[in-house]
Amino acid sequence: MQTRVSIRHHDYPSRVRDEVVDKVQSLVKFHDRLTSINATLERLNEEHRVELVANVAHGPTLVADARGESFRGALDDAVQKMTTSVKRAHDKHRTERRRAGRAR
Repeated sequence: MQTRVSIRHHDYPSRVRDEVVDKVQSLVKFHDRLTSINATLERLNEEHRVELVANVAHGPTLVADARGESFRGALDDAVQKMTTSVKRAHDKHRTERRRAGRAR
């Protein structure tokens, strides 16, 4: 799985980029068909914004966006939202495949 981290309008230390990659890599265990995840980090005045965009092979593009006063809080919220979306997409994919295989 490819992971890209983009930083806009602010310089975060390199350990922040490593932390984002570690948290995002953990999403693979919920859906084995994730092909790439793009993370965008942004700081607007005193507010931090984290946007995660995940691409699923032969499936939907999933987006999670979170804002917070601290970077870690925004990152945790975005990862939690993306985890929910990835689990839902995985379950939907399994259900659709099961229904398509039934004899009518």
